[in-house]
Amino acid sequence: MDLLWTSNGGASRSITLPTDSHGFMVGEIQVTTTDVIALAVGIAITVATTLFLRYAKLGTAMRAMANDREITATLGVPVRRVEASAWFGCGIIAGLSGILLADLVALDATTLTFLVISSLAAALIARLSSVWITFVAAIVIGVVDAGVTPITQLTNYRDMTPFVLAAIALLFLNRRRTLSLARQEF
Repeated sequence: MDLLWTSNGGASRSITLPTDSHGFMVGEIQVTTTDVIALAVGIAITVATTLFLRYAKLGTAMRAMANDREITATLGVPVRRVEASAWFGCGIIAGLSGILLADLVALDATTLTFLVISSLAAALIARLSSVWITFVAAIVIGVVDAGVTPITQLTNYRDMTPFVLAAIALLFLNRRRTLSLARQEF
């Protein structure tokens, strides 16, 4: 890490991957080969996670623990081992994501915070219930954020994109839920 970033508190150097120099334009948005690779890896991770959680014994144990940890432990599932496996898997995915995002994310608290907020907004839009809806919500947040960037009147507000989209989605989903509950009462 010291080869890439200065350790004396100076400005960090920019990291560029070989795939950053190639790409194409979609409207006014530059799409690099790194972006395409990241999208493909995101789809692959989403498919693998879905299949793992649905069909693997460990994945079923993870889903059971998410629903009720005490009952899962009572059924004989080794809770600590399942937790350690979940952390291990998340660490591998985070490391892979870090490699793909190395050229896009500077090592400062502000940028990393907004990256986490975007991820949290995608999970909230999916109501923490679906890996696929979270993935699609993250793509929508990224596309809207990139689409707002060239508009000079909105550029200063683009950091609010995850908040606005999450608020709109939660209001819409809550309204739909309220209407369906009201119909059930009659």
